[in-house]
Amino acid sequence: MDKLEQIVHLVGEALEKARILSTIPLDAASRAKAAELMKEAKQSYEKMEALNQASQSNGKGLDKAALDAALDELIATFKGANQKLDELLAKARS
Repeated sequence: MDKLEQIVHLVGEALEKARILSTIPLDAASRAKAAELMKEAKQSYEKMEALNQASQSNGKGLDKAALDAALDELIATFKGANQKLDELLAKARS
């Protein structure tokens, strides 16, 4: 799986977890944490889309090393968000 596919997969997982969380009664702090995670995930996804468009539309393309580094950071961000969402789900279900 290439890096863009991995990011799309991680975003899909985060959205599914967010949907589940929206159906579970949460305390105010957990609800705020979930909302902040989704806000960060959305911003990161928008950055990834901008990077992808820039790399395709720029005649020279972006420096591959810089693009790979940015994608690696986004993957780490989404993995972290998914882990925190897992923690919130576990807390909500207990």
